[in-house]
Amino acid sequence: MAPRQVIVNLAGTKSIDDPEYRYKMPLVFGKIEGRGNGIKTVIPNISDVALSLHRSPGEVNKFFGCELGAQTTYNEETDRAVVNGAHTDIALQNLMKRYIDKFVLCPGCGLPETHYKIKSNQINHSCKACGFKGPVDMSHKLVTYILAQDKKSKKEGKDKKKDKDKKKSKENDEDDKEKKKKKKEKKDDHSDEDKKEKKKKKKSKDSDDEKKEKKKKKEKKKKDKHGDEKKEEELAQGLDDLDIEGTDDAAAMAMAVDATKQYLSSHPDASPSELLELVVNQQMASALKSFDKIHIFIRAAITPDFWEQKLVQKYATTISLITNDNPIMGRHLISALEVASVDTPKHFPVLIKLMFDEDALEEDVILEWASEGRSEFTLVSEEARAELRGEAEPVVVWLQDDDSDDEDSD
Repeated sequence: MAPRQVIVNLAGTKSIDDPEYRYKMPLVFGKIEGRGNGIKTVIPNISDVALSLHRSPGEVNKFFGCELGAQTTYNEETDRAVVNGAHTDIALQNLMKRYIDKFVLCPGCGLPETHYKIKSNQINHSCKACGFKGPVDMSHKLVTYILAQDKKSKKEGKDKKKDKDKKKSKENDEDDKEKKKKKKEKKDDHSDEDKKEKKKKKKSKDSDDEKKEKKKKKEKKKKDKHGDEKKEEELAQGLDDLDIEGTDDAAAMAMAVDATKQYLSSHPDASPSELLELVVNQQMASALKSFDKIHIFIRAAITPDFWEQKLVQKYATTISLITNDNPIMGRHLISALEVASVDTPKHFPVLIKLMFDEDALEEDVILEWASEGRSEFTLVSEEARAELRGEAEPVVVWLQDDDSDDEDSD
């Protein structure tokens, strides 16, 4: 029978005694198996511990091996984590505190709200609570494992995307064949119906009275139609005279952008969470779509002098909170940047690069945008989109070369 899990405050080497502390985790424990040279420690609750830390079980288990100088294995299918050698629960718990200090807690605010941002073999903490961005201890042996797992997941993601595209292409081919088949069957049906109709016309003739009656009905219908058209013209003219102006999405967007600009001007030191709340309220109050939040903020916050004012650096955390690392919202962010750069196309690649450097825009999202033509996200004209894509070519090539270098190093 497995021992009952003990829940404690999630803390590093510095303990937290507050009973109301919101961050909790199970206390790690081990189970010693085997004897002699084959003795090992199995960690039954490795997944529960890793889940509370927002990290992978394999990474947590590997940390134990790095610190103890022991070989480790983790099987995802059976959820079995093993560390060679006999290790006490106290030793595992002390190591867990060190792991939390180095790889989970935010160096800025001390809260376990971080996730990894990996670029060019550099692992950075990115905190959702305070917006802190900074490197982890790159000298630790665990760094090699984290980088290897990141490259593996990226490669698997690309392979899945290729398989998905092939499957979609195959389905489209099958749909085309099915459509052609139905079209042919429909054409054959119409041909049979036409033959029947011709035979029917030959057998039946309208009488003179029936023809006259049809003619009268036709004239009456025509007269009624003219009368309705006249009434519609009069009604339209009456509405024009009233000068009623409807509030459409464009007007609602303009009002939301103006309100956000005023707030940014009067509250220059507002926190990212306060700005997020402001944009959400503006979007909901204007009855705009959810993805319009990023359009509202970009149009209000990113001005033509963004470079001198360092506006991207200032608002990067807010932009990340709005997009929430969602690839779809990332595409809407690029769409908003396109709109902001229509009159100044040379600003566009600078904005894209700064957004990437500040972790507000992911590499995969940029490359996906670059590989497509005009899409559902695009709000600018085809000519403007082509010009902006041309300006962004150096950034796209740089990202592709960086990807190639990573694969070569593998």
